[in-house]
Amino acid sequence: MTPNGFLIFEDENFMDSTVAKMNALRKSGQFCDVRLQVCGHELMAHRAVLACCSPYLFEIFNSDVEAHGVSHVTFEDLKPEAVEILLNYAYTAQLKADKDLVKDVYSAAKRFKMERVKQICGDYLLSKMDSQNAISFRNFASSMGDGRLVAKVDAFIQDHLLDVSEQDDFLKLPRLKLEVMLEDNLTLPSNGKLYSKVLNWVQRCLWENGEQLEQLMEEVY
Repeated sequence: MTPNGFLIFEDENFMDSTVAKMNALRKSGQFCDVRLQVCGHELMAHRAVLACCSPYLFEIFNSDVEAHGVSHVTFEDLKPEAVEILLNYAYTAQLKADKDLVKDVYSAAKRFKMERVKQICGDYLLSKMDSQNAISFRNFASSMGDGRLVAKVDAFIQDHLLDVSEQDDFLKLPRLKLEVMLEDNLTLPSNGKLYSKVLNWVQRCLWENGEQLEQLMEEVY
């Protein structure tokens, strides 16, 4: 019996079917009212769908004087393949990206203010981090202004400091947090290899970058 004589029916397949059809419409360009120009590539979509997924695009569409026409948004610094991945995510809730595109997807998600996608991409990068790529991951996280990601990479570097110090890019770190050397559970190498790396880093900062010793000492404990 239904309450108050109303007919109540829930179609469990409706959402999946509708989403699939919407994505098919996007790919065929039907009823699309958004054109994204990404480095010379044109990607079409539906304004309502993108506005629901991207606060950044919502702001653009909300201020669009041609609200009932076709919106044109141009990006010259994003990768078309990464934006296409985000469009697929917006329509299907499935994020599928080749490992070589994850950083590009992260960058596009940052621009679109899609925080959940940023977090997923960041966690994926962390899962692939090792002593050889930790510094490049840190440089990327720093360039994206992602404090959460930087903190996790720094923690990894601290735990694998000796191995990471063997990488050529070790001397290019903006700051060496030397307080890690005071940790009780850290065993320093008897041959002083890590000390040598630190001294080389200090010399590079003093001679190549022209930094003052007092400034470096503010970071060294």
